[in-house]
Amino acid sequence: MQHTKSIPAWAFIAPLAAVSFLASPLQVDAQNTCSGSQGQNGVYNATCNNGHPGVVGSSGFVDASQFLRVTQGQDLCDTIYYLFTHSYPASGEVIDARAISGSALTCTKGSPWSEGGNSVSVPSTILLPAGTIVIPSTWVLPANTHLIGEGDGIPGTSFTPGTTIQASGFSSGSSMIQFGPLTCLPQPGVPSFCSGISVEKLTLDGNGQSVNGITNALGIGPSYVDYVSLYRILGTGLSVSGSAINSGPYTNITFNTGSSSATSATVCAQMKTISTMPPESAAKGLWGFVETMTMPRTEPVLSDRIARSSFQTRMPTEGLRPLA
Repeated sequence: MQHTKSIPAWAFIAPLAAVSFLASPLQVDAQNTCSGSQGQNGVYNATCNNGHPGVVGSSGFVDASQFLRVTQGQDLCDTIYYLFTHSYPASGEVIDARAISGSALTCTKGSPWSEGGNSVSVPSTILLPAGTIVIPSTWVLPANTHLIGEGDGIPGTSFTPGTTIQASGFSSGSSMIQFGPLTCLPQPGVPSFCSGISVEKLTLDGNGQSVNGITNALGIGPSYVDYVSLYRILGTGLSVSGSAINSGPYTNITFNTGSSSATSATVCAQMKTISTMPPESAAKGLWGFVETMTMPRTEPVLSDRIARSSFQTRMPTEGLRPLA
């Protein structure tokens, strides 16, 4: 009598599966790389989700409000300084501070570029929030820095400011905003290398102090000012001089002393270039300047004879006097 053994089904399936596996190309799932860092904007990526579309963080943008905390940033200026000094991309990025509000708008530790005797010079575009930002010291803007507010205007008029930067405790004669740090000072035969500095769509409030608004002696073109209101500033509203060659134009600027009385030193705008610069290297002009000043007053706009400056102003007087 012949005996046969039954063979289990898996004995046939396993070899077939092995043959099938060997005959097929090896397939490995793509990694899921859909990720981002704190404060980054989410943007579309076509392949990050195992080869399929997903959302990743953009290194070109950061929401500064996500860093407003005791261990990172204690106010607007401190938060931006923290971002500049912690894994900041060398090519710069857009810093969106528009969600910062309330008491955090009062800067207590320095400026976005300087704290405790330390300073940093990196490129950036900073979107400032609506409201009044109180600053205790000059904002010295490095090369390739763009400050953009939520709109300029004069309090008490039909044009209410969106973003206001207000001076607090400034020493007499100091400036609220300075284009270029002292490291931009030109050497013999070498011009300033600080370019691409701009301020737009905001109001500078001098708070009735003898301070200057914007001083540019180092920022070369393309550096400019556009849609800026200079309010309660009893020094010089806008000063362009020194090595600010080919800078400008300086456009849509309003100067108004408000309830503060101007002094004999109050000047709306002053534009001049160093005498060794040819006319074609001078600033590109002041356009759309509107001035309202409470007496006493000096000539509102001063300009030297070689500056390639076209003035289009609306003032109670002619107010344009060449500098000797």
